Amino acid sequence: MSETLFPIPDDYEAFLNDLKERIRNAQISATLAVNRELILLYWQIGREILT
Repeated sequence: MSETLFPIPDDYEAFLNDLKERIRNAQISATLAVNRELILLYWQIGREILT
């Protein structure tokens, strides 16, 4: 009974590594977008305080 119902393909590890890399890239992009918006908000608040 060594056979399984769903055998793991030979390229499964490469597939998982690709998914992990895509997730990491999306997380980095999201973080950069949030940081950019926060910086813009702080600049706006600073300008309003000065005026």
